[in-house]
Amino acid sequence: MAEQKKHRRSPHDGEATREALTDAAEKLFAEQGVEAVSIRAINAAAGLAPAAVHYHFGSKEALLEAVFERRGRAVLSDIVQRCDRLLEQGGRPDPRDIVDALVSPYVALLERDQAGGARWLSIIGQLALNQDERMEASAAPATDRLQNLARMAFPDADPAQLEATLRLTIEALILLMARRPSDWSAPGSSGPTAMRETLIDFAVGGLSHALRCAGGRPTTAS
Repeated sequence: MAEQKKHRRSPHDGEATREALTDAAEKLFAEQGVEAVSIRAINAAAGLAPAAVHYHFGSKEALLEAVFERRGRAVLSDIVQRCDRLLEQGGRPDPRDIVDALVSPYVALLERDQAGGARWLSIIGQLALNQDERMEASAAPATDRLQNLARMAFPDADPAQLEATLRLTIEALILLMARRPSDWSAPGSSGPTAMRETLIDFAVGGLSHALRCAGGRPTTAS
């Protein structure tokens, strides 16, 4: 009897499995919180064997990094490019242009994939609030440029206050944009792109007021 040929797995099988695990992790992390989700739950949600996460990623932490990188690489690259264009212009940048450089890449993500983008933003919001070192390291090129632009726009502001206020602004915008997709498409809502101007107005108002006060020029009468 001829030896029966064994089925050989295609390299694409591994890619599909990693994608299924990343999808399942993103959904569970967004819905339940990163810390609350177990590896067992991720494997089960993906319909895979109990060892799948360890085999394909090695750890839950590595899978979380893959979730972050999958959408985050394009978003952060877009922010960096927009900031570089503003830096190349020289002079004192308009605070609105700075916030636009931050907001527009996230809005573009939501337009490409409203449900997936909102889940990812929910996870990023969790990591930002926890000041997760892994996310901060990945986001550093974008964050550093935003801080440079803010220093140029508000040269009299206290440096420590500027950094803290910008961090708060970024966290607030991420959490606002992480609203459920059904909120964006609910009656009376005009979607993420149309909400872009509202988000920018909100952020610029808070950022400008806080940093002008930090620069020793409070807007209230003495």
